[in-house]
Amino acid sequence: MRFPAARPRHLAAVALALTLPLAGCSSSHDSASSAGTAAAATSGSPSAAASAEPSARASATPGLTTWPTRPTTVDESGVPKAVHFGVLSQGYTGTAFVDALAKQWHIGLGAREKFDSAKDDEPAVRHEEGTAHPSGGTELGMAVVWNLAGGLKSLTCTATAKAPGRAAFLRACVRLDHPGSDPAAAARWLDGVVPSVDRTYARAGLTVTSPLYRAGPAATYLREYGGGPTPTTYALTVFGTKS
Repeated sequence: MRFPAARPRHLAAVALALTLPLAGCSSSHDSASSAGTAAAATSGSPSAAASAEPSARASATPGLTTWPTRPTTVDESGVPKAVHFGVLSQGYTGTAFVDALAKQWHIGLGAREKFDSAKDDEPAVRHEEGTAHPSGGTELGMAVVWNLAGGLKSLTCTATAKAPGRAAFLRACVRLDHPGSDPAAAARWLDGVVPSVDRTYARAGLTVTSPLYRAGPAATYLREYGGGPTPTTYALTVFGTKS
């Protein structure tokens, strides 16, 4: 799957794929703009390290059990080519959290739209997305996917590296209050994993994906990408693993 060009609609395009294409990317504008996001534990703290270990829940979602346990460029072996999203928890819509987050960061979300996949094994979903520009040349973005019953499947937040409040925005996103979540632990994980992702990205100059952070039925990962006309950007995705 080729990543879409980086523009406001790229958020929906990535989120609506219902998969996280992670292989075959380069630092080019197209491949880097996979705004899919975040999860991994290399912060060095015992709790973060434990969260990176494959869990019993992970075995139900192909691709999670083989996810690398260190920041990895997408051209390295071991990075899953695709992971199908489930729901975060039966009956959990996440709407209150999403609306509050968008309001706090002045992100105007568009109308919730239905999307029918061309693939028979991927059910129709509903999505909503929007962006804000806190300063010239910077961007904060959100893309949200629900199943048709209203169950939340994923939340993706993107932020250009120089956007004012970028770290606080991503920290707010990772605190998604799904059943089984531990918002404080998720924020600590993110604070710990960003430096290691930064180091790998600076060294390799390629899109970098973090290890997974697991909390209940959710998995989270962070991606850093950029190159050419695309500014360095962070993408954080919290997604469901329940079928």
